[in-house]
Amino acid sequence: VVTQQFSVKEFYLKIIPWRLFTFRVCPGTKFSYLGPDPVHKLLTLVVDDGIQPPVELSCKERNILAATFIRSLHKNIGGSETFQDKVNFFQRELRQVHMKRPHSKVTLKVSRHCLLESVIQLLLDWSKNFEVIFQDEEALDWGGPRREWFELICKALFDTTSQLFTRFSDNNQALVHPNPGRPTYLRLKLYEFAGRLVGKCLYESSLGGAYKQLVRARFTRSFLAQIIGLRMHYKYFETDDPEFYKSKVCFILNNDVSEMDLVFAEEKYSKTGQLEKVVELVTGGAQVPVTNENKILYLNLLAQYRLANQVREEVDHFLKGLNELVPENLLAIFDENELELLMCGTGDISVCDFKAHAVVVGGSWHFREKVMRWFWTVVSSFTQEELARLLQFTTGSSQLPPGGFAALCPSFQIIAAPTHSTLPTAHTWQVSFNQLCLPTYDSYEEVHKMLQLAISEGCEGFGML
Repeated sequence: VVTQQFSVKEFYLKIIPWRLFTFRVCPGTKFSYLGPDPVHKLLTLVVDDGIQPPVELSCKERNILAATFIRSLHKNIGGSETFQDKVNFFQRELRQVHMKRPHSKVTLKVSRHCLLESVIQLLLDWSKNFEVIFQDEEALDWGGPRREWFELICKALFDTTSQLFTRFSDNNQALVHPNPGRPTYLRLKLYEFAGRLVGKCLYESSLGGAYKQLVRARFTRSFLAQIIGLRMHYKYFETDDPEFYKSKVCFILNNDVSEMDLVFAEEKYSKTGQLEKVVELVTGGAQVPVTNENKILYLNLLAQYRLANQVREEVDHFLKGLNELVPENLLAIFDENELELLMCGTGDISVCDFKAHAVVVGGSWHFREKVMRWFWTVVSSFTQEELARLLQFTTGSSQLPPGGFAALCPSFQIIAAPTHSTLPTAHTWQVSFNQLCLPTYDSYEEVHKMLQLAISEGCEGFGML
């Protein structure tokens, strides 16, 4: 089964679609067939992707519903599970969408000193081929000024200094997320503009050659998941807000909560530490206690509130701009990690740089002398996509900071795991995150198999736990 998203929609007035549920279909997805539901007497299908809460669907044509997905999968991407095949399909379909909108040239004369303001006033048709001229500069646009313009606009929009996006920690390598506390003078239209910019980059890249443009940003997994319609899950905190994951989520997961006096509500504080309001996660949540039986539901609702509900307007406006250029259904063939690779690329990941700055911690003579030698041989054989997936699996992002592996803080660590012949795991949330925990193995072939499995299956969602 291929990594995929499947959406259930309701149509208002039979023409206006409203997405009710989106769930992931991947090798770990379970389909359970139940008998008729007691109310409508319809056959029931339960879909559990192991990541989000299960979705229960009741309909007369249950079996046809399950078969429809498989048929559309083969029709759309030939049943292929490779990322490159998905990219080829996506770009081919996107070119088809824009065939009726000519890619004719339009000149943009912009100012470096008020970049966003000058561009927002100029742009009308994002399908056109932009020829960029910077005011008071004579350089002809043979591609260089246009690429620089994309870089500068990305920085102006997605750098946290703009306050449109923010980080959940003070670490300047943390992933960026729409800012729920943005200043009121920053209009929601700017998120719409940001969505158009991302859509423009995807469209230009579909044309190939010199048109290829990448989005220079390191987005949170939860924001990427919302772009493709996935529901929130507490595991997104691991990469997006590691400190919160470590201090609260893991504590709740690993301890008895019956004496913690937790309820299904979240207190919201001002920057000065004053309690502003209490947000109920469910109706009457302030009176609903958190128990060991419902604590997973509590954490998932907490993720929904902190990662999605607080930025609902910002995300909706971003999607409005993005979907003007890229249809929603085309993005749904990717998971959130593949979406980052599609939008942001892999950069140029050097194995020599990796090896020079990775820190090996612990391990026996066999681990250090044999397993590590096999590991570096496997990594040296990886494509740029596979290297990006390994980086994504361990650090939470497919991209390195400026300066490469030397600039990672903390350093990329390879930890000798106290297990044998099991899958590698990653810790992005601990005090020393950026850790790849590598078990011992008996052969090069075993290292290759387990590492490939970890970065492909483990990257489909939240990493291996």
